Amino acid sequence: MNSIIQCLSNTAFLAKYFNDNGYQDDLNTNSDNETRGQIAEEFAQVIKALWRGQYKSIAPRDLKDTIGHFRLQFDSCEQQDSHEFLTFLLEWMHNDLRKDNKMRIDGPLSAAEKEWEKALKGQYSVISRLFMGQLRSTICCTTCSGKSITYETFTSLSISLPEANRCTLDDCIRHFVSGQRISGWNCPHCKTAREATKKFDFVKLAPIMVIHLNRFAGTEVGLEKKNTSVVFPLMDFNLKQYLVVDADSNTLNHPHNYSYNLYGLSNHYGTMGGGHYTAFCKSSTLNKWYKYDDHSVSEISEQNVRSQNSYAYLLFYTSLSYESYTYIDESS
Repeated sequence: MNSIIQCLSNTAFLAKYFNDNGYQDDLNTNSDNETRGQIAEEFAQVIKALWRGQYKSIAPRDLKDTIGHFRLQFDSCEQQDSHEFLTFLLEWMHNDLRKDNKMRIDGPLSAAEKEWEKALKGQYSVISRLFMGQLRSTICCTTCSGKSITYETFTSLSISLPEANRCTLDDCIRHFVSGQRISGWNCPHCKTAREATKKFDFVKLAPIMVIHLNRFAGTEVGLEKKNTSVVFPLMDFNLKQYLVVDADSNTLNHPHNYSYNLYGLSNHYGTMGGGHYTAFCKSSTLNKWYKYDDHSVSEISEQNVRSQNSYAYLLFYTSLSYESYTYIDESS
């Protein structure tokens, strides 16, 4: 929990949004929202406490208790999966802060744009604005070559690791988008179950790209952690090669949105049955890296960050165009 909060606290735009009370006008306290703004409110108080710097450490008990009320697995003091916690937290905060999206794309829409507009209809929030991207999924029948194309949104990318002791982050993403064999796919052209391939392409990159290196793989005896060394870039991570744009699309990703800088890591040490999380984050105000280890905070070098190749579990990248971004409500 702590490592994720530190990474989100060092998401500069998000921290400013909560510190400046921008969230208060967006709180969704309606009864149709299960959490009724409670998690976003408690999260805001934690962010403010962290940024005020009045205490050497804080214990976000109210946030933990509120989260535990809505999800019992987070109610105990046992270690939980940081990616799973992030997924729930972003979903809860999105629901707590979402509002009607009045923004419309002018002109004829591509298939991807239609799905994007549908996904954001009545679902706009600072969370979707920062963390949401779009993937195109293509399933191709190996018998008739017939294709089925669908679009889906994401707030983080969960990527399995290649079968190697050492690889790069680019290797992991290529492995993710290159496709995999699936069996039993009901081909709409053959009208029967067939072997097929499934691949992904990026259609829309999120301003904040969160990449989950899925180190826990299923084996005959259960889940086993993979300590693969993943070499990841700290600066100018360019995702252009993985991006596709429909020919009739109006909303192209601009060139300056292709490159990303790393600003946060959630690291996991130990095994599936037990372990420890830390966070390495780059301060947007001091331009220095810090290690957050429970109650301890210490300045670290870029070399220390690079040394986490075998432990990095979640990588937080910010688009270069968002490093100095000022909040603009684009839902109206």
